[in-house]
Order: sequence, then C-alpha cells, then structure tokens
Amino acid sequence: MTSLRWNKPLAALLGLALLAAGCSSPRNLDSAPSSPAGNTSASREAAGGFTYPVPGGLELTYMNEQPGGTPERLPVDEEYEKRTGISIRQLGGAPMTDQKFSLLLASGELPDIFLNTWLQYPGGPDQAVEQGYILKLNDLIDQYAPNLKRTLQENPDIDKMIKTDDGTYYAFPFIRSEIGRVYGGPIIRRDWLDELNLSLPETIEEWHTVLTAFKEKKQAASPLTLRTMFLGERTGGFAGAFGVMGNFYVNDGKVVYGYLEPGYKEYLNTMSQWYREGLIDKDFASIDAATVDKKMTSGVSGATIGWQYYIEKYNSAVQAGDPEADFAAAPYPSAVKGGLPEFGQLDNAYAGTSSAAISATTRHPEAAMRWLDYAFTREGSMLNTYGIEGITYTLEDGKPVYTDLVVKNPDGLGSDQVMTQYSHGTNFPMIQQDNNLPAKYPATTESIGIWKQTNHESHLLPPVTPTAEEADEMSSIMNDIHTFVKETELKIILGMDSIDHYDKYVQQMKDLGIGRALEIQQAAYERYLNR
Repeated sequence: MTSLRWNKPLAALLGLALLAAGCSSPRNLDSAPSSPAGNTSASREAAGGFTYPVPGGLELTYMNEQPGGTPERLPVDEEYEKRTGISIRQLGGAPMTDQKFSLLLASGELPDIFLNTWLQYPGGPDQAVEQGYILKLNDLIDQYAPNLKRTLQENPDIDKMIKTDDGTYYAFPFIRSEIGRVYGGPIIRRDWLDELNLSLPETIEEWHTVLTAFKEKKQAASPLTLRTMFLGERTGGFAGAFGVMGNFYVNDGKVVYGYLEPGYKEYLNTMSQWYREGLIDKDFASIDAATVDKKMTSGVSGATIGWQYYIEKYNSAVQAGDPEADFAAAPYPSAVKGGLPEFGQLDNAYAGTSSAAISATTRHPEAAMRWLDYAFTREGSMLNTYGIEGITYTLEDGKPVYTDLVVKNPDGLGSDQVMTQYSHGTNFPMIQQDNNLPAKYPATTESIGIWKQTNHESHLLPPVTPTAEEADEMSSIMNDIHTFVKETELKIILGMDSIDHYDKYVQQMKDLGIGRALEIQQAAYERYLNR
C-alpha cells in the first residue's frame, strides 16, 4: 500500500503515520502532532469556505451495528456535538444479518446514518442504493466531504477498497491502521510454562506437549478452551499450521475455499485427536465468551484464542489473588520449527465493518456528510485518537502527553477503558491512528508483534463486491454450504463421524455449488484488481 499523506500543513501538524494505508511501525507518543487541537478557534476548520460548527442545532439519528439498547452518551459524543454543531441521537443497533435490521428496512422509518457492514447486504452495496435504502455518495462527497475526498485522492489504495466495481461510494469507512489489522491470536498461561520448564509452543507438536502437560501436571480440566468462531474461520487458529483456513482466500492469484483443501482434513484429524485426549474443552461447541473467561481465570484452562484485550482482562482479574499469574500471547503454530504459519488473524485495512451509510430518506444529507467528514479533518483525527485536550492529554512542547486520568486512573480503570469514553479508537467511520496508549501489562503490547508473524497477507482476499445477481446466487449457495461445513467440522472433532468420510463431504460441497461460488469470487476478485 502507499503511505497515507495529508497536505504539508497538516502533515507538519500531525506528524503521524495513518497506518491504515500500510505505513511503517508505530511512532512513540512524543512524535505525534505538535500543534494545539480541540480549542474553540481551532475547531472552526475551513474547507472550501465551510467552517465548523454547523449552524442551526440540527439533530440526526444514528444506528450502530452492535445489538442492544440505546448506547450510553459518552464525553466524546458531547465533544463531537460541540465541535460539529450537530446533535446525534443514537439508536439501538442491529447487525446486517439480524432480523431486526430487515424489519427496520421494511418499516421505512430509517435513521439518518446507518453504521453496518454493507458488504454483507443481500445483493451488495449497489443493491442497497438501487433499492432506495441508502444514498450514493459520489456527488455528495464532492460537495460536502472535502476531507474524505482529499484522503482518497492521496491514497488510491484506500479509494479502491471503499467503492464498488462501478465506482459507487456508499459509506464513510472505518480504515484500520497497519497494526490495528492484527488484534487476536493464541493466549497462554506463561507462568505455567515457566513452572513446567516449557517454552512458548511454536509448532503443533509443541502445542500438543504443552497442553498435555497442562492436563497432567496442572490438573487443567480443559487445557485449551475456545469458541467455535476461533477454530479456523474467524482466525487461522491452529489450521494455519496445516496451510489452510476455513474460508475464502487467495493462493497465487486464485481464490480457493479452505474446507476443500487436503490440509483441512489433516487439521480436523488433529483436532479430533486432541479432543479425544481431553486437551480441548469438551464444551467448546456450546460455550460463550463469559464461560471462556471464567475458565481461563479460574485455572480450569491454560490456553485460548482471543483478542488482544483479553490479555489485559485476564491478568487484571487473576493477579490480584495470584501475583505470579501471567497471561501472554503465543505465536500461531507453524508446520515446522522456525517456519511461518500460512494464516493467523489479519483483517483488510477496510473489512467493511463500521461503515456509515446515509439513509436515502434523510432530510439532512449535508449535515450527515459534514458530521461524518469531521473524522477525516486534522482535529477530528486528534479527537478520535487522543481524546480531549486538557482531559485525556496535554501538549508539552507541542506534543500530546496522556494525563493521569488515563495512565493513573483514580478509579482503577485501564487506559483503554478511559479512552473508550473520550475517543474512538476503533469501530467508527475514520482513519484509525495508533494512539500509543500505555498498557498496564507488557504482555498486552507484545502480543501484536507475536501474532503478526504469519504469511496471511499473501492470501488475503480484498473487499470484493459481486454484482447484485452474483451476490444473490452466492448467498443462496453459501447459506447451505456454511451450515453444512460447520456441522461437519463439529461432528468430526467431537468424534461423531470419521475423518475417513471427509472426501465424501468435499464432494457434497461440490454438489451444493461451491464451484460456482468460487467462480463468482474469482470474477469479483479480478474486477477488484482492475478498479
């Protein structure tokens, strides 16, 4: 990818690498912006004659993609309102696949702004525009979003990701930083390893040795606990050691489906063996995240696969009663010692999540555009990254330094918990920047460097957009296949069926139309490359 560039005055002010575009490793906090941000005068940023805040005291409705009730109004929301002049009334969320979302569309009573994964819309984003649910943003970006427009002009790699094959812009994107693209992987009790004179496991064989020791010498009832989403689809899990992943990906320019590959059969055979030996949680097929947390923090389990913040959460929970406890990241397992696994966890810079589309029925398209465009201004970027000057950071020699509210919180909150209230570190339509947020436990900051050591980048399928007809056909095929492969995977691991039958299952996937699905994905991939 090319480096993300602001114009020269903004570059001098920010001095940040907007890592979503593939910039170099993160800089220290003291290399961040050198000019004030967040005061009243600075917040009136000129852009083609327009200045914030927007007059008129408008209120817009905003629906998140996270299920649940109406979100709590946070200090960052208050600050956004003050700076933009636009009040946002947040509504309870509904993900694209939720029935609630379908009912909302059918009702015709749409929010002004939808935050969702529009790549998953039936028929694709173009279909959502054609059906009159969301606006095509091309002309509106030219008129009302100069900051997003400049960002896309300066970064054609990002521009390529966030539009459809026919050039339609349908949403303001959440673009992950280079480091933010990796945020999950294996987590292990490092103190148990030290106690047993074992090293961090790097291969499948070493993982087998470690988990066996956890069971026999630490009396861990479930040495490895995890949810099914981490088996090999959401991350490479342990499947990456076998050169496969349970999803669509690219091998040498050709789209493949991991479940069809011989390596997946080998992987399932190994997992079935581990399950028979009592190394994998006997309840893994049905447990939820809270149960995994409980097992990891009570000594029932010594390893899992999860997100980075789990490390901080587990250490905080356990070390109060057991100061020697030490949860840390372990590398994704490889086939051979010293080798790299083919897969781990890696998102595209634009994965389609947290994309803000504007309702076709809104009465205030300009206000919605202006509010969303603020995140792509110099000051919006500062707010989303560092929070509010004087509260979460101060400027020393023109450089932001976190306050004690963040680094020594009087209520014992972690720095990430504080910043969740005062900034948007993730899952918000913006270009994510590395905030160099201090972590309470070194293992938390070490994890990303450990988990990113894979060959996943060479296999990553970009955010392709099948045509409406292709998307409908793809959905019809994959709904059946997805259910089939999940059931088959579990039956084999749980010992309800023999691995010897896997070739028969591959044929059943072919009978269900996986070949046609691969043709559709390949065509969409080639169109993406030609955008």
